[in-house]
Amino acid sequence: MRRLSFIGVCLTPLLLLLGTTGTPAAASVPVPVTFHDTLTIGPFTGTWSASGGISDSGTLTEPTNFRVDDQVHIVRVDTGSKGTITLVIHVSLTVEPDGTVVGIGPWAVIDGTGAYAELHGQGTGHSVVVKGVVTDTLTGSVHFD
Repeated sequence: MRRLSFIGVCLTPLLLLLGTTGTPAAASVPVPVTFHDTLTIGPFTGTWSASGGISDSGTLTEPTNFRVDDQVHIVRVDTGSKGTITLVIHVSLTVEPDGTVVGIGPWAVIDGTGAYAELHGQGTGHSVVVKGVVTDTLTGSVHFD
């Protein structure tokens, strides 16, 4: 009986080690994030900054930006000091009585490079268009796999 106890004591750490190898790492807990973007309609380029779950800033481009009726469908690439974040944004447009165009809709991270290669996130955006300049605030949450 003593010999079996000794074998069990010796094998337990080994079995625990083997049980944890090959186990995928758990995704991080989602944390709030806010993106602030400003871009010019036409070239669809501008600047961005983020705080919360991401702390970075840089330039942005929208290689895809098209409107169907009162919906705008956007693919946006944010390039910062730590990598790139590619977002998809779907915005429903309304025109305020003063002529200001307002857009509201969902966004999601669809790709990333560098430090953002394993980034996932989603949320809601709010846009205001004045004289061809779009100011966005995207709020939501992000996590890393």
